[in-house]
Amino acid sequence: MSEPDTPPVLLLTGTNAAAWTMANVQASFEASGYTCHSLTYRYHELPPGPERDSKLVGLSIADYVEDARRAIEGIGEAPIVVGHSLGGVIAQLLAAQGAVRAGVLLNSSVLNGVLATTDGERNLGKLFISAGAFWEQALGQDLDLLVKYGLNTLPKDLQRDIHARLGTESGRVLFEFVFWMFDELQTTLVDPAHVTCPLLFVSGTEDKAVATSTAKSMAARYEIADFLVVEKACHYMQFDESWPETAQKALDWLDHKI
Repeated sequence: MSEPDTPPVLLLTGTNAAAWTMANVQASFEASGYTCHSLTYRYHELPPGPERDSKLVGLSIADYVEDARRAIEGIGEAPIVVGHSLGGVIAQLLAAQGAVRAGVLLNSSVLNGVLATTDGERNLGKLFISAGAFWEQALGQDLDLLVKYGLNTLPKDLQRDIHARLGTESGRVLFEFVFWMFDELQTTLVDPAHVTCPLLFVSGTEDKAVATSTAKSMAARYEIADFLVVEKACHYMQFDESWPETAQKALDWLDHKI
């Protein structure tokens, strides 16, 4: 159980998402005494349609980092950041800027310098290539692909519900972490030496988007990082039945580190 003076928590979502995807995370952390602030990146609150898509086109991960920095300014102190998927990349960028106290990264997407380690991840990259100049578009989620790579351990009705609630995403954002080697601005480049706060990488063994072996290679870049494997958890691990146990392990880690 956390002490009353523990830092606030900032929750960062993955792609195509809004704050609702972190509701289970928020519930777990608030039950342990943390105050949570959940961020929805710019324009992700807009309903499906041309206005949303036109505003998303061209947005960068750097824009979402700015959204997070503004949220931190509003909080008034360096928070613990809990990031899912893309939110894990943003958490690492914030850590390198000295903006956070600690980071819990739930199936973090890859960042500059981290290569795929499985054929499944490489095949996912090929699917992006087949979409043409996707970085100039706003992209939605294909149900079958989302189920295969991200929701594979969840009940079918929950899979359909999550898919229906996810919106479109900036193709440039996807390009910046999937094909970081071709990003002229090197948006997701992090110098591990600049990260001095503790990080916990949490990886589900059934995550097909970011395999545990890939996540381990990412965590190994940091001397201060710890690694937690969650058996039978998918990419959207916060919706898995095992989430309460996973959350407790992350909370225990924080109580030890903060």
